[in-house]
Amino acid sequence: MLFSDQHVVQSVLSGNLRAVSMIKLETFDLDRYLDVEVGAYGDDESDRPRLVAIAQKRAETKYGAPFGRENTIIIGDSTHDIATGKTGGASTLGVATGSDGIDALRAAGADAVVPDLTDAAEIHKLLRSLIN
Repeated sequence: MLFSDQHVVQSVLSGNLRAVSMIKLETFDLDRYLDVEVGAYGDDESDRPRLVAIAQKRAETKYGAPFGRENTIIIGDSTHDIATGKTGGASTLGVATGSDGIDALRAAGADAVVPDLTDAAEIHKLLRSLIN
C-alpha cells in the first residue's frame, strides 16, 4: 500500500507512454495516490535515466523546492530500474517482486532492497533513511 506523508511527493517514472501508464494506474486505482503531473514518461524521453531529471524539474516547478539525488528515490523491481535511478540522479530501492531477485538488485547497486512492499511502516522508515 502507498503511504501518506505531507512531505513526500509520489509520482511515476516510466518508459511507457503517459497514456499507457495512466491506463495501468487507473485500472488498479493507484492514480489517486500519485501526482502524475510531475512524473516522466516514455513520450518525454526515450533514454530512461534522463526521465529522472525531467520528473525532478517538474516537481521543483510545481512544489517550489529542489529535487535532486539527496531527496529523490526510484523504487523499482528490475536491475534496469536501479540503473535508471543511479544514472539519472536518484537513490534507489529495489523490490524483489519482479524477475530480478534480491541478489541481482543488490549487485545492480540498489541503495536498499526489500522482498516486497507489504510492510508500509517499514518501507516508510526505509525511504526516510535513504533521504540525505
